[in-house]
Amino acid sequence: MKYIEGFNRGQSILFPVCIEEMIPDEAEVRLIDLFVDSLPLKELGFLEHQPSEEGRPMYHPRDLFKLYVYGYLNRVRTSRLLERECKRNIELIWLLKGLQPCFRTIAGFRGENPQLFRNTFKHFVAQLNKQKLFGKKTVAIDGSKFRAVNSKKNNFNQRKVDRQLDYIDTKIGSYLNELDEGDLNENQENEIGKKIARQKDNRKKYKRIEKQLKESGLDQISTTDPEARSMILHGSVIEVAYNTQTVADDKHNLIVDYQVTNNNDRKALFPMSQKAKAALNVDELTVLADKGYHNGEQITACEKEQITTFVSPPEVPRSSDIPTPEYYGEKFRFNKNKNSYTCPEGHQMTTTNNWYHKKYEKSFTRVKHYTTSACKNCEMQQWCTKNPKGRIIERSEHASAVERNNKRVKNNTATYSKRQQIIEHIFGTIKRQWACLLQAGFRSHTAQRALQKRWGVRINLPDLQFSKGYEHFRY
Repeated sequence: MKYIEGFNRGQSILFPVCIEEMIPDEAEVRLIDLFVDSLPLKELGFLEHQPSEEGRPMYHPRDLFKLYVYGYLNRVRTSRLLERECKRNIELIWLLKGLQPCFRTIAGFRGENPQLFRNTFKHFVAQLNKQKLFGKKTVAIDGSKFRAVNSKKNNFNQRKVDRQLDYIDTKIGSYLNELDEGDLNENQENEIGKKIARQKDNRKKYKRIEKQLKESGLDQISTTDPEARSMILHGSVIEVAYNTQTVADDKHNLIVDYQVTNNNDRKALFPMSQKAKAALNVDELTVLADKGYHNGEQITACEKEQITTFVSPPEVPRSSDIPTPEYYGEKFRFNKNKNSYTCPEGHQMTTTNNWYHKKYEKSFTRVKHYTTSACKNCEMQQWCTKNPKGRIIERSEHASAVERNNKRVKNNTATYSKRQQIIEHIFGTIKRQWACLLQAGFRSHTAQRALQKRWGVRINLPDLQFSKGYEHFRY
């Protein structure tokens, strides 16, 4: 029986195979080569540093950028792995024409030129815009958490520092008590002395961190990845991460703009909407977002810039001061012309027009108080409020804009339902590509929905078994 045999490695070849012939015409690497070569490198800032006539020649930024794009698309992220691939990967040998930059050169290019990558993305979006691939009417905004290269033990806030200092003082105190009790030989005393010295060094470390916290004015710091912050990923899972805000257009679900932040979604609506307007070069825009973006200040700012919002209203927090559902805040009707509320019992509630500042986390919102003297003689007061002075309704300065937004969402459910179709699959695709869907902290509901939609069954991600992380799993 015959087998297909390979060539003899030791035999000389009269007509060597051209490396161009080894790369298929439909190979992704050819698209990377064509795309980067078509970029206006000088306009994007790639050619700011001209090579010197003396010394060793520098690598062309175009080639290093090709290497990074190839690495991103093929899940080869680190500079050392990219260096290795340059020596053995036939596609990269073709792409870089045999160049083999060292890992320091590769890492230095990325670290010293972060804006180049941003400029290239903007240029790419501008080209999509020219090709009329954006609908330019409706966009959706969402954020996704990506874990930073910083463990939770290397993330500190004042409470954590105080806890560690108390622990250190307690340990030092216990060691000193052991020394005072006596009956220790010389080796034991030396051992305790070393432990005390170690704890004193730890105390100095946490004191430095405490000083850094006070000088920075931040509520937390990360020592490995300074810009990362501890945040809730989902439920009760907390990780040191970044929150990547992304805007996508509804025509082909293409990304319009993005922003890597270390805050939650609450104050991202207006900034990201502005970015989308600028990228699409339009005067008016409709924005869809989930309840995490529901913020009166942000919705008002959007209205002023001709941005129509469809932000899902969150569940109203219920106060224990309101005994029965019949007297919840939404049961009180506001009359804009009279600037007054009417309570469920028909009493008119008026305001003195004085503004009060209400604090929410680190920000303040102006509110007016609406009251009525009828509360004193109302038979239903005990069911309406536990406040002995009567019921008070607070109305924010942003209440009108919020009410209009909520009404739009309620009356246009079909429009708002497009949000998930436009934006949520993007993060699932990214995490699938980078094989981080099953890593701790990334068992997201978005991913579960994507799997359920594809296979028609409910998938419990933690129970799935994949070999080598993700390679054998495809949509």
